[in-house]
Amino acid sequence: MTERETPLYGGLEDGRVFRVGDTVRRPAGPWTPAVHALLGHLATKGFPAPRPLGLDGKGREILSFLPGVCSLRPWPPALLTDDGARQVGALTRRYHDAVCDFTPPSPAIWRHGPQDLAPGDVVLHGDFGPYNLIWTGDRLTGVIDFELARPGLPLEDAVFAAIRVAHLRPDDLAIKAGFDSVPDRRARLRAFADGYSCDPRALLAEVRAVQAGELERMTRLGGAGTEPWATFLRRGLAAEVRVELAWIGANLSTLA
Repeated sequence: MTERETPLYGGLEDGRVFRVGDTVRRPAGPWTPAVHALLGHLATKGFPAPRPLGLDGKGREILSFLPGVCSLRPWPPALLTDDGARQVGALTRRYHDAVCDFTPPSPAIWRHGPQDLAPGDVVLHGDFGPYNLIWTGDRLTGVIDFELARPGLPLEDAVFAAIRVAHLRPDDLAIKAGFDSVPDRRARLRAFADGYSCDPRALLAEVRAVQAGELERMTRLGGAGTEPWATFLRRGLAAEVRVELAWIGANLSTLA
């Protein structure tokens, strides 16, 4: 008997990801062996990420399903608190500790293409945003969607997450996230940094560069037709990132 496939929503393109029983099926590609090696390594560390279970008869990757609530907008109540920001920082640190001794297969092909680890690099999650975090009640219990994993400096992941969780972006996005008013950004940044075990000034020092890097990758890879960045461009995300980058430039000094 064929198991029922239930679409899972939340990404930029519906109809790509399905739940089948206690598994998730999604398109595979040249990057899948490296990502599955990463997920297998995380499993040995007890990190709360999907487990790789091979490919199905349709050539899709099979991953274990993580139960809980994904923090799409509006966010779950727990993420709206400073403690929620602290938990995200702590899980980001836990991920970097778990992956620090991971050596990807060679040659390593990622979603954007081949890239080896440089000195100081780890394999980043690459998209450590609220929409990829799983909550169970008031506890952060997992992270999903490693499709954009890539080599890079750990602080890139941390700053990417901090920009979103501490809401270092225009005021109007606060309501969409579920805040009643604009949150105390400095308090949320301190909470995230406390969870990540770093000085918040170290995060702020890289905020502009990390956001500019996101824009550069999107325009370069999307302009070349590489997915999912081409879809990002079609959906207007580059314009949104430019607005956020301008906000950062205008407000960075007040956050220090």
